[in-house]
Amino acid sequence: VWARIKASGVRYHWAYDKGMKRLSCSFCVLASREDLECAARLEARVAELEALLAAEKARGDLLRDQRDGAREAVELEQASH
Repeated sequence: VWARIKASGVRYHWAYDKGMKRLSCSFCVLASREDLECAARLEARVAELEALLAAEKARGDLLRDQRDGAREAVELEQASH
């Protein structure tokens, strides 16, 4: 599919070139671990992620497999430095 898209010259989102497999919110509740890791690399905003973590905890939100997406994103971001 990607070879045809690139050959056709159709514009697509830059995040696919950075490694995202699907696009939605940066830290989507349906995201795979790999896409969360990629999002953490692309979104180097720890303070914003901490705010997301606080909001998720207040709502009791978890990812599809009961992971805490915001916490994972913060940990991945901090580990990348």
